Amino acid sequence: MAGMGWYGPLIDLSAASSHVGDYVQLLVFVHKSIPIQYKLPKGGAVIRTDIQVGDDTRPFFSVSLWQKQMGLMAISGNIILLQNVRITRFKDFVEARSVQCSSLLCLAHPYESIISKAGWPVTSVDDLIRDLQFGRPVKEKLRKVIEWVQQAGSTLHDIHLHSHQQKRPPLKNWKVHEERTSRDCLSLSEVSRLTNSCKVTFYASVGEIFLPFTWRTHGESEKERMFISQRLSKSGDDNLAADLICNGCQLCGSPLDMESGSTFGQTAVPLYCKKSSDHLHVVNLIYQPFMLYVWDETGYISLLVKNKSAEVLFGNITAQKVYFCYKQKHGENPDPKSVQEDNHSDKDSAAHLKASGKRVADSPCADERVEPNKRQQCEQHPDFYLIWLIMVKMLLQQGKNSPLKFEATVDVQLDGENGRFEMESLSIPCFRPQVSSV
Repeated sequence: MAGMGWYGPLIDLSAASSHVGDYVQLLVFVHKSIPIQYKLPKGGAVIRTDIQVGDDTRPFFSVSLWQKQMGLMAISGNIILLQNVRITRFKDFVEARSVQCSSLLCLAHPYESIISKAGWPVTSVDDLIRDLQFGRPVKEKLRKVIEWVQQAGSTLHDIHLHSHQQKRPPLKNWKVHEERTSRDCLSLSEVSRLTNSCKVTFYASVGEIFLPFTWRTHGESEKERMFISQRLSKSGDDNLAADLICNGCQLCGSPLDMESGSTFGQTAVPLYCKKSSDHLHVVNLIYQPFMLYVWDETGYISLLVKNKSAEVLFGNITAQKVYFCYKQKHGENPDPKSVQEDNHSDKDSAAHLKASGKRVADSPCADERVEPNKRQQCEQHPDFYLIWLIMVKMLLQQGKNSPLKFEATVDVQLDGENGRFEMESLSIPCFRPQVSSV
C-alpha cells in the first residue's frame, strides 16, 4: 500500500453519517473544485479548497481540503482516493475535511475518456485496476465508481472539462432594452480575463464569505473562524455580528482602526472620503470590508464588499440596526464605541481625522440623548439581528440558491486579494416563462 498507513476504513459516501468524528478513506469522483485563498497583510496565507465529490452510493458530498498541495491535486473530472480524512457534522450537514495526516492520490483521469461515447475499453479498466497497488476493497470500489461515472455520463453537468477544446459559453438569459454603461460578461472566466479597468455585470452564485482578522494571532481555530459558513454551522458562536461590524465611514466603508479590521491593502485611515461630495467621512457603525467568493460553471472570483454594498447584500439592513438589536438581545447597552473588545484606538483614529483639519460627521448612534428613543424603536421594530443572521445563512446555502446578478468594478492594477473586483450592486434576476401563442 502506497503512502502512509490508514487510520480508518474505506467507506461509501452513503455511510459517512455513521462515521462522524472518525478517520476514513474515500474513493470518489471530483465534480467541482473551488479554491479559496487570501494573503494576510502581516504575512502568510489562509488556503482552503472546497471540493464536491460523489460515488456510486451518493452523487454529491462536500470535502474541505486545508493543505495547499492536496487542493492543487483535486482536479475536476478525476477519480481520487482521499486517505485519512475526518468526517465532521455541523447540525444536519455532514462533510469530510482533511487533517495533518491526510493525503490524496489520483487513481483515474481524465473525465472525457471515462464518459466518451465508446466508453473505456473493458481491458483498459481491467489493466488500470490490476496495476493498482492497493488491496481488493479499493480495486472493487474503483470499478464501481468508474461504472457509475460512465452510466451518469452527461448528467454530471457541473464538471469543468480540463481539455484544450473550447467550451460553449452559456447563453444570455436576459434581454438588454437600453444602453448600459456596464459591460455584460457571460461567465466568471470572462471577467477574470479582463485587461482593462471597467464596470461589469455577471451572474454567479455565492460560495463563501471571508473575513480576515488582522488584529488577532492566527491559530488554526482562528483561521477557520475567518470562513463565515463554518461559523454559521457551529453552535455557541454568537459573535459574528461583533466581528463583522466596526466603527468607520458609512460612505466609503473605511474602518477607523486599521488594526481592528480588514483593510485590504490600506496602511492608514484615509484622510478624505472619495464617496462624499465634501470629502468628509460620515462616521458610524459599518460592516467590515470582506471578501465574497462567487462561482459559476467556469470558475470563481473574490469580490471585495464594503459597507454600502454589504447593506444591499444583506437585504438593506444597516450595520447600525444589526448591532443595536444584537446588543439588546445579549442584555447589553448598545454602545457603538465598544463594537470589539480589542478595538481600543477608535478615539485616536477619530482624533487623527480631526487633526488633519477635517470634520468628522456626527453619528446619530453616538448621541447619548437619542439612545432612549433608539431603545424604544428597537422594542417596536423587528429583531434586525435575527433577520440579518437568517439572510447570511440563506446566502451561504451553497448549491441551493439561484445565481444572482452582480455589478462590480474592475481595477486591473490591483490583485485579487486587495480588491481587483469590488462589488457595487446586487439584484435577483426574474425570469418570466414564455407563453406560447395559440
